[in-house]
Parts: sequence; C-alpha cells; structure tokens
Amino acid sequence: MMNRHFLHPATLFFLLTLVVALLSWVGSIYGWSGVQSLLSAEGLRWQLRNVGDGFFSAPFFSDILLLAFGVGLCMHSGFWEAVRRVIFHGRKLSRKEKRSLLLSLTVGAVYILAVLCLALGPWGIVRSITGGLKNSPLSEGVSYLLSLGLGIMAIIYGYSIDLYRTDRDIIKGMSYSFVRFSGYCVTLFFVIQLFTSLHYTGLDSFFGLSSEGFTILYTLCSILPLFVGGNKLK
Repeated sequence: MMNRHFLHPATLFFLLTLVVALLSWVGSIYGWSGVQSLLSAEGLRWQLRNVGDGFFSAPFFSDILLLAFGVGLCMHSGFWEAVRRVIFHGRKLSRKEKRSLLLSLTVGAVYILAVLCLALGPWGIVRSITGGLKNSPLSEGVSYLLSLGLGIMAIIYGYSIDLYRTDRDIIKGMSYSFVRFSGYCVTLFFVIQLFTSLHYTGLDSFFGLSSEGFTILYTLCSILPLFVGGNKLK
C-alpha cells in the first residue's frame, strides 16, 4: 500500500508537465535559445495533433502489451503461484498440481528448444539478411515469443488442474493483467506528456540534456511505473 503522504506517480508527472509548460512560456518571453512556448496557439495545435500518437509510440509499450497476455495467463491459471510456492516457500503441491506443473514445464522446455533451433539452426528463417540475430525478426519479436511461451505453459497448467474448460476461460486469463495494470497506463500517459512536451519546447537541449540521456531517462520513467503506484497482481 502506498503512503498517503506521497503523490501518485501519475500526479507527479502531470505536475512536472505543468512546470515544463510554465518554463517554456517564461523562456519564450525572455528569448531562451531554442525554447518555444507550449502555452501558445502553435503549442496547442501541436498537443492536439500528437497526444494520441505519442501514447502508442512510448518506449516498450507494444512489448509490454504483448507480455501482458502471457503474464496474465500465468497469474490467472495459478501457474506462477505453483512455481512460487515450490521455489520461494518450499511448500508442497497436491499430486494433481505436481503433475500439471511438470507437464507445463516440459512443454515449456520443448518450446524453448524449438525457438533455439529456429535461432541457431541451419535454416535461417528468423535471422537477419546477414545471418545474424541482431535486427533480425527473432530479436524484434522476442516479446511475442516470450509471451507465447508463458501463455502455452499457463494454458496447459490451467487445463490440467481443471481450471480452464472453455476458450472463454483462456480469454479471461489473457486479460487478467490488463485489469490490474490499468493504473500503469494512466501513469504512462502522463509520462509521455512530460517528455514529449519537454522535447517540443526545446527545454531538454536548453538544460544540456543530450539525446542519449533523454532517451534513457524517458525509457526508465516509462518502465518504472510498472513497479510502483500499486500495480500488483493478486
């Protein structure tokens, strides 16, 4: 539970965006080099054009969405809870749970071997034009492959312990993490508004923030809200 005396991350990033808007206005008045006001007609037009595109182009946003399917199934099916009980708590599982966990882990191992064969085998189906893994279809689709592997193991576990009976149960599992990480999406929206506004106004360059530093800071602030702000799967 978060301390009530601290601001929610979404509120914090919203307030920082207001600070950026105010500083850009002051900078435009006093002629700061390369700074343009967000509180202007052109600034308003820019916000209206870019508010949607900026949200969907956030760092790792598409990867997080893909991973949410597999993670949600792991949590909803009880697969992760069974693994956690064995590894971290040393608790015993029932005979059905043990059999289901062993089956799902076996299938998971076969899946990993199949991916490795695609990556390292002689076919080169998922490798780049040069034959390497860098910038290859495999490296670009790694989040999908990871989510798919987790999902397959979770579905097998769910069916084995008789939790999953129809396709509706699987769909419910795939959406499980979206419900619990809804607060993250709200926070991410305000993170994006802060950094896109910072870049548009030119304040990042004015204060000496390099493009590499901007990208690193933007990425960190886009990912960290996943672990704070009450985003917990129960």
